[in-house]
Amino acid sequence: MSGTGDVEEFAELLRELKGRTNRSYAALAARSGVSGSALHRYCSGTSVPGDYEVIARFGKVCGAGSEELLELHRRWVLADAERKRDVSRAPAAVSASAARTGPAASAVPAVSRGETGAGPDAETGAGAESETGGVLPEPGPEAAPEPLVPASAPESAPEPGSDPPPWRRRPLIAVLALAVLAAGVAVVLLVGKALTSSDGSDGASDDRLLLSSRCPVVVSMGQSDGCVHELQSLLARAGGELDIDGAFGPATQMRVVVFQLRSGLTANGSVDERTKRALYENEGKPLDTWTPERVTRRIREVFTEDPERAVGIADCASYLDPLYTLPNSNATRNWGVFQLYDGTLRKLGGTREQALDPDWNIRAAHRLWALTHDFSAWKACDRAYRAGSKGDKGAEKSKAVEESKAAKGR
Repeated sequence: MSGTGDVEEFAELLRELKGRTNRSYAALAARSGVSGSALHRYCSGTSVPGDYEVIARFGKVCGAGSEELLELHRRWVLADAERKRDVSRAPAAVSASAARTGPAASAVPAVSRGETGAGPDAETGAGAESETGGVLPEPGPEAAPEPLVPASAPESAPEPGSDPPPWRRRPLIAVLALAVLAAGVAVVLLVGKALTSSDGSDGASDDRLLLSSRCPVVVSMGQSDGCVHELQSLLARAGGELDIDGAFGPATQMRVVVFQLRSGLTANGSVDERTKRALYENEGKPLDTWTPERVTRRIREVFTEDPERAVGIADCASYLDPLYTLPNSNATRNWGVFQLYDGTLRKLGGTREQALDPDWNIRAAHRLWALTHDFSAWKACDRAYRAGSKGDKGAEKSKAVEESKAAKGR
């Protein structure tokens, strides 16, 4: 993968964050739960991780603030999309190369036959005759001149055979009249729909900015304007904890996903018309949840065997946010306090809705822990926690030594 475009911008931010620390790649990798060589590839722009969770931990280890984490996620999304485009273009380039090396002339007849759907008759004109026959049914070879003779000769007028043409025109007139009537009804319906807004308020939708023409049909990640500000205000009204800054970043997307899930909508993080209407019509608090302090207390109550480590794992995974949800590169997600993967939820007999219940999520995580009596289900966060614990102990020891030396000096 070439380090250009979005990939290079992503790698540039990673290098900038690393430059703030005095730690090596190996030290940062240990705290981030990834190998040193992989982290070096990410920072050099030769590789992009398929999971944002690793990058989020790296950013946190480097001391990135909330705004920088949002920017880091935005660049990762764009870099990951470029990576996928490169992968998809590779087989297409091989196919195009193979096509150029093969005989070009053989492709032309095949396309011509496929498009016309005709056999040899298409070249002789037989196909045109069959089309004409399908449109104009003629009773016989002499049937065509017979209607024309009465029309030009006055002596044939009294014959009864000359009357059918007007009678034949009457059904045609009736059909035309019905067509005009149907068109009129369609126009009335279209005009009525235009005069009446989609939310049934007779066009008066100024108080619903997201449903007006001032906002795009779908509000999504990366957008930054008054429409996003309105969206964030509605999410906050629904109980969501987020900054109302008008920028659609990862935090806003997570709240949208949870709102959609709890409203019975498709949880894809993009705000379509159904989501907009649900936000305006919502009168409850679907985004209301536990505080980090309450989550911490409950984790310690459940994980009596190793409470502090369990809290550290949860803090690494979700920042102790019960509604935290991260997408994976394979269209799945991780959910809740302990970031339970969709496949794990199926094994536990749970659902995404249950995973967003902090009490259920914590107890489910303890069930996973009980299988091995360790935190191997959260290997990356466990490595980061252990590395952090060692670093903290080392820092405390160094501080104690320095204080002891200073005391002796006095």
